[in-house]
Amino acid sequence: MAFQSLDEFIAAAMNIGEAQLIESADLDLDVGCLTELFFERKGPMLLFDKFAGYPEGFRVSSNALRTPRRFALAMGFPLDAHPIELVKLWKERKKTLGEVPPVEVKDGPVLENAQHGDDVNVNFFPAPMWHSADGGRYIGTGDIVVTRDPEAGWVNLGVYRGQIQGRDRLTLWVNPIKHGRMLIERYWARGEPAPIAVVLGCEPLTWMAASMAPAFGTSEYLLAGAYREKPVEVVRLPRTGLPVPAHADIVLEGEMPPLTEESAYEGPHGEWPGYYSHQGYEPVVRIKSIYYRHRPILLGMPNLRPLGDGNLIGVPAIAVQTWEHLEHAGVTDIAGVWAFGFFLMIVVSLRQRYTGHARQALLAMSGFRLGDMKRYYIAVDEDIDPSNIDEVLWAISTRADPATSIEIIRGAWTNALDPRLTPEQRRLGDFTMGRMLIDACKPYNWRDQFPRSNVYSAEERRIVTERWRDLLASLEKRVPVPGRR
Repeated sequence: MAFQSLDEFIAAAMNIGEAQLIESADLDLDVGCLTELFFERKGPMLLFDKFAGYPEGFRVSSNALRTPRRFALAMGFPLDAHPIELVKLWKERKKTLGEVPPVEVKDGPVLENAQHGDDVNVNFFPAPMWHSADGGRYIGTGDIVVTRDPEAGWVNLGVYRGQIQGRDRLTLWVNPIKHGRMLIERYWARGEPAPIAVVLGCEPLTWMAASMAPAFGTSEYLLAGAYREKPVEVVRLPRTGLPVPAHADIVLEGEMPPLTEESAYEGPHGEWPGYYSHQGYEPVVRIKSIYYRHRPILLGMPNLRPLGDGNLIGVPAIAVQTWEHLEHAGVTDIAGVWAFGFFLMIVVSLRQRYTGHARQALLAMSGFRLGDMKRYYIAVDEDIDPSNIDEVLWAISTRADPATSIEIIRGAWTNALDPRLTPEQRRLGDFTMGRMLIDACKPYNWRDQFPRSNVYSAEERRIVTERWRDLLASLEKRVPVPGRR
């Protein structure tokens, strides 16, 4: 059953030991640092309450979907499913359900309270310093930015970082390649400010859909409905008419004028590659109204240093998208796909059927349209779990020959967040880089003669795991605390 609100999801996570309440934390240091420390230890999601100077019940939540178990809870999948099985279940749900449009309702909890005009004050809500060197308070990290195409009328949802610039001002950094920026600029071309709504807390699957990129012209609300197996209930905002989730926690309604009319200095902000790499003058949202429910929760999805897989979502969306892309490209016998380092390393597991099968998969992955900034593409055999970095590294170390198994692609595209761009490249606007394709599969022509591995078979491991389930559960792995860099 789909969760209607973030509060419902947190309560369900509490019931299975996947959420923890923390009271009286400091907004300047504690919230951001505890979020990072719990992430490094693969800990539960956090719910912060009782901030000094704010009403009790004005809360902040972080790390909502960062483990496969919490992702499974949100999707209604088996909580103990293997990560690659979760990718398969997610992929099948997309395939079987198609698109589920939202349902408009007349009222919802998000309209329980309102501020208008001179009473608008975004500082009314507790916004943490998510990283110690951020240029300000980012109230928008787990946000949803809602815009509408002024020509075709379809509604786009995107996730763009939002920095508080004043009681009624917010900057949004919207990368020029994003669909939301394209729609905003259509208003500017007509000499009009772009109507905008910023959602600052809602149930996690709608946020997850907003963070993805279906084809231009397709609303993320359709995707969210498919993931939820139930339509998203929306209400239309009075000023802009934009539809927002009826069970959202906080919504800022306003307009974004052209940069030539108004802008503010935005950044720096700790971005998803793990660095501070972009700042400058960005467009502002002039906030005209604020709507919020009783006891609102601000959803925080700050970017954290990409340790391990480093995913904002416990199961990386790019794994599902890449798998679908490979199938469309004619690559068969895919056993699994996963991503590490905030999606910058993509791994595909294959049942090799012919000479060049692994290279076909690698070339197809490297050409995927969502491949900006992706550095490394790796193909492994089906006996390798692509979600297990230790197994992937073992395959690279023992099955790949550096002289013959690696290809370098030069001049591939990247973007302004890439920390490896040289100062000269930035000056020239040369957003290109290399990509590495690693064939870590057993060489196809003599794979039958490749030395046998000394690992128990999948069936043997299944039998022992079932027999000793409780003992193995007590050995739950926790990530050691890394040193500071």
